[in-house]
Amino acid sequence: MRKVAVVFGGKSSENEISVLTGIFVMKVLEGTEFTPIPVYIHTDGFFYSSPKLKELSTFQLGKILPQDRVLFYGKAVYRAQPQKGKMKKLTDVEVALNCCHGGLGEGGGVSALTALNGIPLASPDLLSSAVFMDKDVTKTLMKGLGVPTVESIRVGEREYEKRGAFLLKSIERRLKYPVIIKPVHLGSSIGITKAENEEEAKRGIEAGFALDDRLIIEKYLTDKTDVNCAAYAVDGEIFVSEPQTAFKGGVYSFEEKYIKRKKDVGVRSAQGETKGSLCALSKETVDKIRSYTRTVYKRLNMQGVVRIDYLVSDKQVYLCEVNTVPGSLAYYLFCERIIEARGFFCALLREALSNVKEDKSMVTTGILQGVEWQRK
Repeated sequence: MRKVAVVFGGKSSENEISVLTGIFVMKVLEGTEFTPIPVYIHTDGFFYSSPKLKELSTFQLGKILPQDRVLFYGKAVYRAQPQKGKMKKLTDVEVALNCCHGGLGEGGGVSALTALNGIPLASPDLLSSAVFMDKDVTKTLMKGLGVPTVESIRVGEREYEKRGAFLLKSIERRLKYPVIIKPVHLGSSIGITKAENEEEAKRGIEAGFALDDRLIIEKYLTDKTDVNCAAYAVDGEIFVSEPQTAFKGGVYSFEEKYIKRKKDVGVRSAQGETKGSLCALSKETVDKIRSYTRTVYKRLNMQGVVRIDYLVSDKQVYLCEVNTVPGSLAYYLFCERIIEARGFFCALLREALSNVKEDKSMVTTGILQGVEWQRK
């Protein structure tokens, strides 16, 4: 049995959603060729591992114990014993799967950690993880790839303190009301507000800066539809899902995503993720969405599964954001039934193991040979 470190949680406002994804993935992997090893990143920043962390009740009852703290050391998980100044090896791992939503966990932290320890990762690498955690950088990159995004203005907290009045005038002049205000680094629609006028924009900007130090303010699209499309690669071939509608009209907020149970959104799975419906879009629009998805995945040389969210308005398609760790790992965009997710997740893990390459970066120059250090 191959052991896979399923990393979930994180110092993120999406910690609880990540717990749902991590536990779901571990449940699905049970009984396959891969034995899941839970590695939970608490909001305190420490790592924890225990068989109890495979159960949702452990988190509901707050039974995460200090003695379950662990760390990675090479391709192994060790129990940390700081009071004794020791570490105890728990298990080796052959591969890892990132289930962290938001924060440093999704934004490159887990990717960097596994790379430093030589653990193959069945999820996006450091570059794409970091780039797509920043909505503003994403827009800049998409411009270079020729993928449309909604017109927007970026603003930093210090900049707003100095030139807030100028920014508000720019919103009226360049975008016109209404507008959407988004924290740059947060996912799952957290902190997103709609402003119909300058007064509402002020409140939305102040609320956004309570969550992030940078915001983007986008032109509001009327009569728009939120559409999801995902991609993954196996054996050098990129597979792109059929686009599915996720939400229509209004603002696709965190409450709409995970709390309200709207009939027009679809049926939510036990993981809190929305099962959408096939898009009522023209073939031309569907083909364009799938083409953009393939382009982004290929040009960034991505790995693992990635979900891209689009906005469709007045027959125009705009890339909204790229999720490098999508909820429930976006199995629902490729699988009709949950049981099919088993083969899907295993395929991602096998692909990561097959892609292990020799590290060619460790070329030494020999510049330090013969150097003598002198004390003054």
